Amino acid sequence: MLNKMRPKLESMKELHEKLIEEISGQSSSDMEALSPQEFAEKTKQLHDLSLITDRYSEVVSLIRDFESLQQMLEDPSTSQDKDLQEMTKEEIKTTIANIEEMEKELLFAMLPRDSADEANAILEIRAGTGGDEAGLFAADIMRMYERFAERERWKWEVISMTNDSLGGIKDATINITGSNVFGHLKFETGVHRVQRVPATETMGRVHTSTVTVALMPQPTDVQVHINESDVRVDVFRASGSGGQKVNTTDSAIRLTHLPTGIVIAIQDERSNQKNRAKAFTILRARLFELEREKLAIERRDSRRKQVGSGSRSEKIRTYNFPQNRVTDHRINKTLHELEAVLDGESLPEFIQALKIEEQTDMLMALNEGDP
Repeated sequence: MLNKMRPKLESMKELHEKLIEEISGQSSSDMEALSPQEFAEKTKQLHDLSLITDRYSEVVSLIRDFESLQQMLEDPSTSQDKDLQEMTKEEIKTTIANIEEMEKELLFAMLPRDSADEANAILEIRAGTGGDEAGLFAADIMRMYERFAERERWKWEVISMTNDSLGGIKDATINITGSNVFGHLKFETGVHRVQRVPATETMGRVHTSTVTVALMPQPTDVQVHINESDVRVDVFRASGSGGQKVNTTDSAIRLTHLPTGIVIAIQDERSNQKNRAKAFTILRARLFELEREKLAIERRDSRRKQVGSGSRSEKIRTYNFPQNRVTDHRINKTLHELEAVLDGESLPEFIQALKIEEQTDMLMALNEGDP
């Protein structure tokens, strides 16, 4: 595989050396032309390339060591010294193992990286089919992610939430900030299905309900710029629970993004400005998600398979209470520890398995020369 990719790796090495010259200031004309943003982009590009070129250089060095050891083993003087011959064979065996390990690291370093993996995320949870039971399961799902966030030491901020009469959730939007939030949770987007006997069921029958989960990376202001002329802002009086002051002031905000038709309404805060800020945070994430979906469709069309479609309508996981079973249908992985999953403790087993599946898919595409 290395020989097949050598031309690409050599071009990466040349670009790496050129970037070092530019950033170190050896090429003054290039430095003068770089803006602060371009300089930051080139610095990041250099860092990403270093992860590949450093491993490539190590592989090349190990291959040279292997060739030298082979020549030594074939030398007549070595064959006359049994101890030296055995020592050389052992060194060859060790070098081959090191080459294989470093080639594996090199391949993983070459995998396409999603820059959004490092971003914070907006989590949206909506009760689907199943009536009141769907709302109760939505509350369970929300607690699962909140507990997982606590384990990861992420910050959890509820932007908006609508409760039902039984203590369930109709819908909720949460802002999660921390290290690699989107990278950990991006595979959670889709339909989560529960099979259990509801508390309101008198005949003991198992019901099936669904909850839709969506994860969106939070873009920076540079990644998504919103023209004020593209947004209609409506101010209205908040309704529902929240206290007398919430309901008697025009604190609620509705944003309508005219080019896309996206509508965001927030009324959770008593402050008009706080609701406005939350609404723009969600709008920015929605617009970023639209752009990412366009790119994903283009990439998907050129690849044989992927870990699920990433669609909100895709049925991804079933939580079966009678069987104490959680099954992820994208990778056919089942855990018989439902409570541990809903507590956030065993959720990482699914997350890690989905990451490995994605990496395996990308490795196959890389080996076959797909984009």
